[in-house]
This record gives sequence, structure tokens and C-alpha cells, in this order.
Amino acid sequence: MASFWSSSLPSRLPFFLLLLQSPSSHADPFHWVGPGALAGLAVLPLLLLQLVAGLLFLGLQRRLRGKLRAEIESLHRTFDPHFLRVPCWKVTLFVIVPVLGPLAALVICYNWLHRRLAGQFLEELRNPF
Repeated sequence: MASFWSSSLPSRLPFFLLLLQSPSSHADPFHWVGPGALAGLAVLPLLLLQLVAGLLFLGLQRRLRGKLRAEIESLHRTFDPHFLRVPCWKVTLFVIVPVLGPLAALVICYNWLHRRLAGQFLEELRNPF
């Protein structure tokens, strides 16, 4: 039996195909494996998974349906125009800080790199070899 499995699979492929296509017989344990059975084995688990996911989604949707109206009312109270007024200085701050922060970091990094390269250049001028 070990020599059967140790041989290359492509050379044994016709034997496996013969097992799958053999006529119905009680001696062959795979007599029920036909194209329809293989398709059923491939598709049935996916259909069951899709069905379970759909039913779970519907259950969650029904459970949340009652809470949605209360949430909408809460949002109406939260986004009342009186509470949404933002002072001008806050708008200016939120616009300027994201622009000035990276610019300041760029200037700092440029100065550091320039000093480092200038120092290396001066060192090479002092010690040419």
C-alpha cells in the first residue's frame, strides 16, 4: 500500500477517475459519488452558511428596529442648532494647527539635517584623508 501512495499522483489519476465514474455497485464504496453529489457537497454548506447569516441579520434588524426611533430623537436633540454654534477661534485653530504643525516639523528637520551635513563637510575639509 505504501508503494501505491509513494508513486506520483498524476500517474494514479486515471485510477481515481475510474473510481468516481464506475457504475453503481455495492462493492464500490464510492458508487454514490457522481457529478450531482459532488456539486451538492460543494454548494450545500455555502447555502446553509448564507441562510444562517441572513437569518441572523434579519433577527438583529428586527431587534434594532424599536431602538432606531429613540436614537433618531436623541440625534435631533443632540444636533440642535443652538448647541452646534462653534466660536470663530475654534474654527481658526482647527484649520491652522494641522497646517503649521507639519511646517514646523519640516523646518526643524531641515535645520537639523543642514547642521549635520555642514558639520560633516567641515570635518572632511579639516581631515581630507
